[in-house]
Amino acid sequence: MKKHKRPEVDAPPIGGCLLTLREAADVLHLSTRTVREYVQRGEVEGRIIGGRWRFRRADLDAFFANAPRAWNFVGKSDHGD
Repeated sequence: MKKHKRPEVDAPPIGGCLLTLREAADVLHLSTRTVREYVQRGEVEGRIIGGRWRFRRADLDAFFANAPRAWNFVGKSDHGD
């Protein structure tokens, strides 16, 4: 019986680098709901593994580095925050 070789990947091993949704939200200083919305819009990279969201710290750092300096949000409140 032939064994199939798994393709080699040039990415570094994941190890303990995966963060939960709560941890990702804490890193970005956002709510978990907001992080999920960013994932749905494709702005933050995340994966569901074992039924739970997981995020790489490098992806969160890239999201933060590429974010505009001033967000132009139209929020639910009228008091400017």
